[in-house]
Amino acid sequence: MTIDALKRRISGAVVTAIEPGFGAEHDALIWNGRKPAPRARLIVRAASAADVQEAVGFAAAHGLTVSPRGGGHHLTGIAARADMVIDLGALKGLQIDTAARSARVEPAVTNVEMATALDQKGLAFPLGHCGSVPMSGYLLGGGVGWNGGAWGFACGLVTSAEVVLVDGRRVTASATENPEVFWALRGAGPGFFGIVTAYRLDLMPAPAVIETVIRVYPGAMAAEIASWAETMMAKVPASVEFTAKVATGPAGPMVAAIATAFADSADAARAVHEGLAVGAPSALDVIGPMQAPMAGLYQATDPSVPVGRRYRVDSVWSDADLGAILARTVDAMAHAPSAETFAVLTLRPNAVPMPSDAALSRSGRIFGAVYGLWPDAADDERNAVWLHGLIGDLSPLCSGTYVGLCDLDRPGGHLPTHSDAAARRLADLRRRFDPRTLFTPARAASALAAE
Repeated sequence: MTIDALKRRISGAVVTAIEPGFGAEHDALIWNGRKPAPRARLIVRAASAADVQEAVGFAAAHGLTVSPRGGGHHLTGIAARADMVIDLGALKGLQIDTAARSARVEPAVTNVEMATALDQKGLAFPLGHCGSVPMSGYLLGGGVGWNGGAWGFACGLVTSAEVVLVDGRRVTASATENPEVFWALRGAGPGFFGIVTAYRLDLMPAPAVIETVIRVYPGAMAAEIASWAETMMAKVPASVEFTAKVATGPAGPMVAAIATAFADSADAARAVHEGLAVGAPSALDVIGPMQAPMAGLYQATDPSVPVGRRYRVDSVWSDADLGAILARTVDAMAHAPSAETFAVLTLRPNAVPMPSDAALSRSGRIFGAVYGLWPDAADDERNAVWLHGLIGDLSPLCSGTYVGLCDLDRPGGHLPTHSDAAARRLADLRRRFDPRTLFTPARAASALAAE
């Protein structure tokens, strides 16, 4: 089949590298302001799952590697590291069955779009903390989301998925149908050997009240903050989410202790925050209590990750005490090259366990993510060195990294994204289902295999 024939066979669009403006089209694939060098030879903008099948068949016939692109949010630019990029941005179908508390969602539906639709139905899901991230990569990575302590990882609520495999077939994967594919798509991340065109999800009843209180402290109080957080989080329900956000301030590093209660009533939320206040260190400022629906939570989180900045991000899972992780993060933040850089450390000692039958296989009582962001390309190296230095300092206290926020390009390799057993099983499944590594561009494959 020729490219002209492919264009006739799909209802979407095909853009080739020889066409004017291809460079801009390629850059637009990646959300990060720090763009990868153009490599793709073709961009296929799929308008349907059938288009995805046609594109995969064309790639297989011509020996082209393929990268699916949902929102281009993986901050290594993995979505554009292949000969053919299949852009799933038009696949935004969403059907919610209120009675069954379930949904069918296509890959380009974003967290905030999903939250808005669910709020209207009195339902909820452990959606990610960045509103513009779509379901595609979020669910493939496992899904570390709102109220995850009580609701678990998002992929644990995936009941089935529609997947295009290397031979162009579209199959249903579930616990009983193509179970090996189902196991992998829940946590494999960029190493998955297919393209998901739709997910089916179980949903949760929406909390009656979501209420947040923020206490602001100087970084010098890190030990006191951590001691209080450890004490109070050991007592509260798993539906209380506690995050320490570390950022720079005029006088040095600052820590915002953010506690959000997902409660069944206003009285229950009030009781949680009254309990948290007991023993809380004296703060520079206390903001709240503030109430918001799920969709409204993004008004607080999204301003920290503006579009257009140059990003480098990495993450850690740890079972250490919060004090040790927080102290090292605060110390490093005093030397961050960019005033926009920040870190978030979520303490989750009572979180429900990971799914036992999924590729997702790394977690911890602490989830930490460090967001390096800056405006100018001239500062790329300086910010990368700083980020890698902090992760290196934290690594002895950590058990792994989250595949959805992992710096695959970190010199010397990254912390493991999967358990040893899961990594071996993923490698075996990739060899079986994708022997020519059609879906796993070389750099991604080598980075994931390095664990």
